[in-house]
Amino acid sequence: MFEDRMKTSAIPERVYALCQAIKSRTMQESDLRELLEPSNLGGSTKYFGTVRDAAKQLGLISVKEGDVSLAVDSKCVSSYDSMREYIVGNIDTISEGLFFDVSKEYISMNEQVFKFKGVSEAALVEHMSKVIGKPVYEDDMRAWRFWATYLGLGNLHDMLLLPNMYTYLKAVLTVCNLKKNEEYTFTDFVAAIKPYAEIGLSDIDGNKKINLAMSSGLRALHDEGIIQLSHKLDSGDMWFLYEAELHPIKSTVTHVTVRR
Repeated sequence: MFEDRMKTSAIPERVYALCQAIKSRTMQESDLRELLEPSNLGGSTKYFGTVRDAAKQLGLISVKEGDVSLAVDSKCVSSYDSMREYIVGNIDTISEGLFFDVSKEYISMNEQVFKFKGVSEAALVEHMSKVIGKPVYEDDMRAWRFWATYLGLGNLHDMLLLPNMYTYLKAVLTVCNLKKNEEYTFTDFVAAIKPYAEIGLSDIDGNKKINLAMSSGLRALHDEGIIQLSHKLDSGDMWFLYEAELHPIKSTVTHVTVRR
C-alpha cells in the first residue's frame, strides 16, 4: 500500500478495525481473516491481504508464523486520532515509498492542483509519474486520497484533495514535544517539526517560502488558538507563508508559540 502500488481496499477504517481485533490478543491469520472478511457473507471482494500488508508497513502489527499481533502499545490504536498520531510520529517508516513521494509532490503543487477535477484525473496521474520518476496509475491515486485525507494532508471535496495540513500538523504538535507557551523562532519551530512533517516541508528552499498546504494548516491552528504566529519587525529570521490577503497573518512570520 505505501511502498509501491497503493490499494483502494486498504482503507484506514479497515486497518483500524484489524488493530482493534488484535488489541488484546494474538490471532491466527486465518481466524483474523474470517473475522474481518466473513466467508458466510458471500462477498466477492477479498481485501484482508492488502489491509494486513498496510498495517504491517505502518509498523502497527507483527506477523510471525501465521500469528498476527499488535506491534505497538494498545493506546496507540485506542482511537482514530491516536492511530494517526502514531503514524505521524513514525512517518519515516514509509518515507521511501510511493505514497510519500506522491504526497510530497501533490503538496508542492500548491494551487496547481485546482486545475484538476479529481486526484485520479489522467493529466495529474501522468504528471505524478513524470515528476517522481515512478509509475503511478489512476488506482494508486484513488487509494492515495483515502490515506491523505485521514492523515490530514487536506480536505476531500468531491474527488479532489484541497491542500490543508491542519489535521496533520495538529498530530505533529502532539508528538514533537514543543514546550507550551514558549516562543520559538520560526526556524527553530521548523527544525522541531521537520522529522515528522518532512512530507510538507520537502519543497522549502533558501527563500523560506511555505507551501499552501502547510500555510493553510498553520493559519487554522493559529485561528483555533493552538499556536500563535507572529511577525516581529526587529527579527531578521523571516519566513513567508503562502499569501492570504484576507487573513491577519498575510505572509511574513518570524515566531511561533504553542498555546495548547
